Amino acid sequence: MRFRRLSIPRQLPLRWHLLLLALGALLPLVVFAAVVVPRLSRQERAAVERRLMNSARLMATGVDREISGSIRALRVLAESERLDRGDLEGFHAEAERVRRTQPSWLSVLLLSPDGRQLLSSSAPWGTPLSQANEPASLREVVRTRQPVAGNLARGQLRQRWAFAVRVPMVRDGEVRYVLTAAVMPEALSGIVSGELPSREEWTRAVVDRAGVVVARAQDPERFVGRSGTPSFLRQIREAREAVYRDVTIDGAAVYVAFHRAPLSGWTAAVAAPVEALEGPGRRSLLAMIWLGLALLILSGTGAFLLSRRVSREIASASAAAEALAHGGRPRVEPSAVTEVARLGEALERSADLLSRRERERDEHLARAEAARAEAEAANRAKDDFLAMLGHELRNPLSPIVTTLEILKHRDQVPARELGILGRQVQHLTRLVDDLLDVSRITRGKVELRKEPVELSAVVAKGVEMASPLLDQRRHRLTVEVPQAALQVHGDPARLAQVLANLLTNAAKYTEPGGDIRVQGRREGGEAVLAVTDDGHGMTADLLPRVFDLFVQGPRSLARQEGGLGIGLTLVRNLVAMHGGKVEARSDGPGRGSTFLVKLPLHGEAAPSPLGARPELHSVRG
Repeated sequence: MRFRRLSIPRQLPLRWHLLLLALGALLPLVVFAAVVVPRLSRQERAAVERRLMNSARLMATGVDREISGSIRALRVLAESERLDRGDLEGFHAEAERVRRTQPSWLSVLLLSPDGRQLLSSSAPWGTPLSQANEPASLREVVRTRQPVAGNLARGQLRQRWAFAVRVPMVRDGEVRYVLTAAVMPEALSGIVSGELPSREEWTRAVVDRAGVVVARAQDPERFVGRSGTPSFLRQIREAREAVYRDVTIDGAAVYVAFHRAPLSGWTAAVAAPVEALEGPGRRSLLAMIWLGLALLILSGTGAFLLSRRVSREIASASAAAEALAHGGRPRVEPSAVTEVARLGEALERSADLLSRRERERDEHLARAEAARAEAEAANRAKDDFLAMLGHELRNPLSPIVTTLEILKHRDQVPARELGILGRQVQHLTRLVDDLLDVSRITRGKVELRKEPVELSAVVAKGVEMASPLLDQRRHRLTVEVPQAALQVHGDPARLAQVLANLLTNAAKYTEPGGDIRVQGRREGGEAVLAVTDDGHGMTADLLPRVFDLFVQGPRSLARQEGGLGIGLTLVRNLVAMHGGKVEARSDGPGRGSTFLVKLPLHGEAAPSPLGARPELHSVRG
């Protein structure tokens, strides 16, 4: 007994399957890590960005607090009575006393609204002075009548970096003087470096409204007075606060968080190295990769060691299965693996079962062969009987027909009896012809003489063939078939025989005086011919068998319609030989029937019968 091997696209050793199993077990962990680690990295980065932004906001608050202190001191000084009396010399001494109380001030200046320096605490009274330095902030004070912090600039007397804090002195609705304190940048040193920066920060800086560095935590002597990078200046012009990636003045790649102070309009910035934000995520990713590789090596080694032992036991079971396939007795070595041990027991039971099944199969095959031979012999006997019956019936029909023709030419033979005799002979002749056609189709001896033919011509010929029965039963026939545009490729005689059989079938199963309609139309690439009657109709259980051989609908006891139940069988098989199909429809007993013949139009693709003998079916013919 031989077994067919199942075809497997690709076979792999057991160790590879175990390795794949280990990888499959690790896959959820890898996927989890691949999803969680980047998310945690993003969260860590967002937390660092928030810390940087908080530092920038605190610095901006400190800048405004420092400038607010200077504004308050100037406002107190602006209330001096000497200014109201116009005693500028006395006010000069008072301004110098106030300056000495402010360690971060270089000098106190009194300016006119048009920018002239009226006095400076850094110069003796009466010293000629030039126009005010950094006039833009002066014009803003005069215009807004609000305190303003100017941009960083070099002083005219001492040539030191300072920024002006200006307070207007308004009297009678007019700006009479502008009181200014020149504040050293060192006043902001405690803000940028006084508090310990977080571990991510690299440096801190404060820039004025022009983007010039006023204070910086690292190398202030080098960078104070220098303008920020173009990208930084563009960012602070476009947003009030943000975190972005940049390159510092000294070329370091950093992330910068900045915030603009609301009072002064200056910007506090905190820079952190790129590594501080991106490093944790990268290190976590590398750790995940190394962990995955370590787990892969560990699981692969374990799978390899385990596979060596299991492979030997499975090889034993495989050899036992091979022996079973060749009809031998399987022998499986004892195994510590439960499944392999059960497999050995199953193979032994399978050997016993196969032995029994082989004996039963041989018995069944012997009986089936005998039954098939008997059925084939009966089928051949049936075909031979049909052929012999057709020929034996046809032999006496020829002299009977000849005798009828002779009797028609004699004067004393009654016409009525001759008509009855003639109709019965025609009916018998048609039955014999149907039997012979069935025999020829069964034996594959029917040859079609196909040619392009109009369906209207086929209908006309079929109506002519069925006219005697239609006239005898006084049926009303309606034909609605276009004269052109329904051309098929077929045997005109056989197609006319198809329609004649359908009309004969309709005439038999329709009460005398009934209506029969023949309609032709085009549906897609097919010509459809419909034969409809208002006769007996068919039951639902008869429709599936309507074209089976020797099957007929209910008939009266007199069987006046006649027929053997082979007419529709010829219809189905002749239509099939033309590459078409036929359908039967009925709404039920007493509601008539419709038979649809569908044939490919000439020039359309049609299925080929491939030389196979059609099946024989029929119903009521």
